[in-house]
Amino acid sequence: MTRQQEQPTGASTGTRMLTAFGDTPDQISAELRKALERFQVAVPECQSHWLTPPAPGRWSPAQVTEHVLLVNEVVAGIAAQLLAQTPRLPPPSGPGRVIGGKRVSPERLEPGPGTAWTDLTGRWQAACERLTGLSAHLHEADLSRRYAHPFLGEIDAHDWLRMATFHTRHHRRQLEE
Repeated sequence: MTRQQEQPTGASTGTRMLTAFGDTPDQISAELRKALERFQVAVPECQSHWLTPPAPGRWSPAQVTEHVLLVNEVVAGIAAQLLAQTPRLPPPSGPGRVIGGKRVSPERLEPGPGTAWTDLTGRWQAACERLTGLSAHLHEADLSRRYAHPFLGEIDAHDWLRMATFHTRHHRRQLEE
């Protein structure tokens, strides 16, 4: 059975889009590693303008990096619980906010005013190790176990790690602007 066939009836375009980040556990893991590595390579190139937003109302490279880190830490926690088959997951945060037609990060995942990369490096490495370590267990995932994403609805461990790949890539492109 293909991943497309495993999607629940009425799966959103967003969850179908995630299959671009790997069909098999090995592909999902490889895409995640590649996204994390490329993001980390892009960070040093931003140091000369680390605290400067590219335009009014946009986040600085420091804020983008902190946001990606916060999201990856949360995703790692959710994926760990899904893979460990924790009997009861915490209640989801609810639906996502859209302001001016743009998806907005939940407040708890918004960055502060800006933190030096040297102060984030340890947490970044720990989050990357946790995510990639979890990806090694995707073969064992019970895909009937799901947890609500604010915009994508109920998604499984495979999709949570695919989402981390998508999210990391999306924000890497912002750093490269």
